[in-house]
Amino acid sequence: MTKDKIANDSHRKFLYFYENKIKVHFKDFDEIFYNGEIIELNLDNLSMVFNENVKGTIPILLECINPDSIRKFEEKKRW
Repeated sequence: MTKDKIANDSHRKFLYFYENKIKVHFKDFDEIFYNGEIIELNLDNLSMVFNENVKGTIPILLECINPDSIRKFEEKKRW
């Protein structure tokens, strides 16, 4: 799979979460996971600005994201 295909697949999946302001969970290809909100999604640059729950606001290239890992973020219930 090419980097452009990966980036376009990731963009297509992230677009739903971005437009509906839904928190998202995903992993990069180094298996590092991210949880938070998409602040900006840019198809021209194939990038996004992401407000990660722990790391804060960070830029991310969509070609670095595993498209199969993208899903809605679910808060864990704590007792």
